[in-house]
Amino acid sequence: MGKGTVPDTLGADGRPVEALVLMQEPALPGDEVAARPVALLQLSEADRDRDELVCVAEAEPFADLVDVPDLGRRHAGPSAWAGVLARLSHGSAPRVTGYGRRAEADRLVERARHSYLQLTGYLE
Repeated sequence: MGKGTVPDTLGADGRPVEALVLMQEPALPGDEVAARPVALLQLSEADRDRDELVCVAEAEPFADLVDVPDLGRRHAGPSAWAGVLARLSHGSAPRVTGYGRRAEADRLVERARHSYLQLTGYLE
């Protein structure tokens, strides 16, 4: 898994939406990885709560992973997400307080893109 942000999004905290990405090979910092959301993580960290996407890379091995129940086949359930976040986080690791299915992840991306477009003036 890798960690990154979703371009052209603006989350509730004013930053791009963050994502954990399940992929075959690790990406180098700054690399763009085509991925799609399959779940939503609800996190609590220090003084704030936030949502983060769980995505899978657009690659053949992940074509059959479309929602939370499918992730269990790759040993990538909520307990694994918490472990990955602990390894990839700088400072204190966020705590996973819940998760949502793909539909919730899709709604987060839609809201975040809408917020980004409003901020940039591209939304009429």
